[in-house]
Amino acid sequence: MIVLLRLLITSTLLLSFNSFANDKPNIIYLLVDNWGWGDLSIQGSTIQTPNIDDFANQGLRLTNFNVQNQCTPTRSALHTGRLPIRTGNQKVPAPGEPDGLAYWEYTLPELLSDAGYHTSLFGKWHVGASIKKLPNYQGYDYFWGTQEGTNAAGYTSTPQWDPTVASTPYIYEGVKGKDAKKVKIFDIAAKVNLDNEITERAIENIKKQAKNGKPFFSFIAFTHFHPPYTVHDDFKNASKSGIYADTQMEVDFNIGRVLKAIDKAGIAKNTIVILTGDNGAGNFPQGSSLAAGEDGGGGSNGPWRGGLSTAYEGGLRTPAMIRYPDKIKAGRVSDEIVGDIDMYNTIASFAGADKLVPSDRPIDGVNQKDFFLGKKEQSNRDHFIVFVGDDLFAIKWRNIKMHFMATESTHSAAITKFTFPQVYDIKNDPKEAYELWGNKGYVHAWLMEPIMKKIVQLKTSMAKYPNIKPGEEFQGYDQ
Repeated sequence: MIVLLRLLITSTLLLSFNSFANDKPNIIYLLVDNWGWGDLSIQGSTIQTPNIDDFANQGLRLTNFNVQNQCTPTRSALHTGRLPIRTGNQKVPAPGEPDGLAYWEYTLPELLSDAGYHTSLFGKWHVGASIKKLPNYQGYDYFWGTQEGTNAAGYTSTPQWDPTVASTPYIYEGVKGKDAKKVKIFDIAAKVNLDNEITERAIENIKKQAKNGKPFFSFIAFTHFHPPYTVHDDFKNASKSGIYADTQMEVDFNIGRVLKAIDKAGIAKNTIVILTGDNGAGNFPQGSSLAAGEDGGGGSNGPWRGGLSTAYEGGLRTPAMIRYPDKIKAGRVSDEIVGDIDMYNTIASFAGADKLVPSDRPIDGVNQKDFFLGKKEQSNRDHFIVFVGDDLFAIKWRNIKMHFMATESTHSAAITKFTFPQVYDIKNDPKEAYELWGNKGYVHAWLMEPIMKKIVQLKTSMAKYPNIKPGEEFQGYDQ
């Protein structure tokens, strides 16, 4: 009788757990590197991206999704919901510079782990290069990929390469709480097949997790379109338009493979899939960095001015879409402002874990769940603050953009600090070409009032909660 009672209790608990787990959606975040707003055919590319276009029509497409202007800051923002300048990740660190998230940060995978999720990252990390700062020490149960910028693939191919003075790049594999192991050297040859490997491993994980009955979070971070440009052999010259166009086709194909795997696993209806970029396409005035013997082109930022490492719209806006069948209306398109920092709170809310969002630190993101679900037409965000490195370059507020500093392209040496702020109507002037403050006789000076309120609020917050220095092992704020 006692044994039977125990079996009944165990069965009841298992059923209760499975019911609880099934209430939580699986979450898959697909991140494309250096992805221009105009790099998909549904947003103007002449290179067809049918899988991405179909996916966009299955949910909500965001045409005003804003990220940071470089790889590391955006990845930090996605993982913490905090402005990267707060976490010490406001720029891409050079090899050997202090980097990474402090262990004190409560990352998205840590939050989701505490909410009962299995967590994994496949591909590019780039928020801490040392073994102890890799994803498996920042909340991920499993990690397979690269620890730093994709440019590292080209290091060993330079004639000046000297492994006695610089660290050889590797692809790593690790599990939570243990040092990751080197899988193989990360070089040009490895990069050719890397996105294919990322996709294959991510698909195997989807199959595995779908059978476990436990909700899972998978962060799939592709290395395309980051220099040095390479493309899988199956797509070499497939576009007849150069390596960048070939890569567009490969990216579309791999995203299609992941989506098909979700369908085949029978979990599509209970899986949220998010697809964004980490910054706009680069503007390379000296030519793109290419694999030996390859001809290259460049990405399209659509109608927007600027690109990677600038504060203009071309550097901030990336393709973005989210699918949640029967929950998010298919075919909806919105130009409301949404930020990368919002994804932390929003994903936590979808996971039923709002209460796990920390209250002992500034969280700059806002919860966009109701907006995504169509319960409200307007975003919970009306502005986006743009830092380039340590400096506040611009603020977007509604349809207005105010620049305090500017640089024109990815590798431009010149940074201009304006005597008077430069003001643009980005709705009607996407090239940010006609400056309103001076050309209209200062009648737009009133904009300083609402925008300065945002700046003062941020400065007040940073005074109360000082920014963490790059690489600092921060222990927490005094409460």
